Amino acid sequence: MNKIIVEVSIGELLDKISILEIKLEKIKDPQKLKFITNEHSILKNQLDNNVESNEKLSELFQSLKEINTRLWKIEDDKRQCEKDKDFGEKFIKLSRDVHFLNDDRAKIKLEINNLTGSTIKEIKEYTSY
Repeated sequence: MNKIIVEVSIGELLDKISILEIKLEKIKDPQKLKFITNEHSILKNQLDNNVESNEKLSELFQSLKEINTRLWKIEDDKRQCEKDKDFGEKFIKLSRDVHFLNDDRAKIKLEINNLTGSTIKEIKEYTSY
C-alpha cells in the first residue's frame, strides 16, 4: 500500500500523539499495541524533527492529554450505559460532557496552532449554548 503524506496542524498532531499515548496506557492486546507503537513512533519522530518544543507547548500538550483521558473514560461509561440500556440522567450528562470537553479540546488545539504559527488551523463553529 502507498504511503499517504498529508500536512496537518501542530495542534492536530499533538492531539493524535496524546490519544496514542493514552492507547499505549490502556490497551493490553499485543497485536494492537504493535500498530499503536508504530504509529506513535512515526508521529513523535515528525514532531521532534519539525516542532521546537517549549514549556507552554508542553503544558498545552498535557492539557490535551488530560481532556482526551477524560473523554476515553466518558466513552467507556457511555458504552456501559448502552450495555445496561440506561439512557437516563447519567447517560445525558456523559453525552453533554463530551461536547463541552471537545469544545475545550478545540480551543487548546487552536492555541497550539497560534503559538506555533501553524498555517493549518482547525476551525470549529457550532450553535452557541
